[in-house]
Amino acid sequence: MSTLAWKVAPCLAAGNTLVVKCAENTPLCALYMGEIFKLAGLPAGVVNVVCGLGRTCGAALAAHKDVQKITFTGSTGVGQAIQKLAATNLKACTLECGGKSPLVIYDDADLEQAVKWAAFGIFFNKGEICTASSRIYVQDSIHDEFLQKYKEHVEKAYVQGDQWTEGVTVGPQISKVQKDKILSYVESGLEEGAKLVTGGKSPAQLSKGYYIEPTILADCTQKMRVVQEEIFGPVVTVSKFHTDEEAIEMSNDCDYGLAAYLFTKDIQRSQKYVRQVQSGQVFVNFTFAADYRVPFGGYKMSGIGRELGEAGLAAFQQTKAVHYNLSGKL
Repeated sequence: MSTLAWKVAPCLAAGNTLVVKCAENTPLCALYMGEIFKLAGLPAGVVNVVCGLGRTCGAALAAHKDVQKITFTGSTGVGQAIQKLAATNLKACTLECGGKSPLVIYDDADLEQAVKWAAFGIFFNKGEICTASSRIYVQDSIHDEFLQKYKEHVEKAYVQGDQWTEGVTVGPQISKVQKDKILSYVESGLEEGAKLVTGGKSPAQLSKGYYIEPTILADCTQKMRVVQEEIFGPVVTVSKFHTDEEAIEMSNDCDYGLAAYLFTKDIQRSQKYVRQVQSGQVFVNFTFAADYRVPFGGYKMSGIGRELGEAGLAAFQQTKAVHYNLSGKL
């Protein structure tokens, strides 16, 4: 619902009409929002909601010559397909695609807080967040202490079960297809040499729903698929670094650049990282937050353009230059 609001609100505020094509697995929120607009008295045809497969409805919208703007949130692969289809009339595109966001913990960080935020950044919403802090880099001098505290905190604080039950913090994945994909990544990581710290399987006691235990993989290297590819689930990798420069290099060693997270008490140290990391947004000493007044978007394969803030509103407008000769004379 929030992702939908990010697009609908500035589009309407800029004076446009729009067609919402919702994901096949999550049509109800868009349909419900459409019903709210109807009850509120919005004129017919201003906000339109269609449901269906991406290869039919979505492709038709992206290629249609009467559509002047596409804004999309989803996988990088689908974003690439949309951009190709949008070339039919060179329509503007805002593409918010995949992420594989690094979280760097320096040796001067508040370790207790870093542990809590690092867990929240990946296990909130069962890891199905584009800005999830899915690869953690810890300075070698505090790595072992962090990993032990991290394991203990995750196993205690992140409880699985029916998502409407009080005390449950980790619900099921969106589908069986996604669940199987996530488990295949865990298997791939172990085959490539990662060490399983906790999780890594479906809990036997939760047979109704596509559950996966919060999973921590340690001793990970940059070449592993679990480090380089977006998993979109409750799986996090942990790696060591030695110098500040190495932390920046490892953070940038990825095709994605949506978000980055940094934990340190040294403002100068943080500024060096902020300037050099290839990421659309950087968060210092906390994870996963967005302010509707601040632009949101990515570098590299994480997308094109920005949502939210003045930049997000401008994305639904055209700039027109008008010139007058007030005297009418040559």
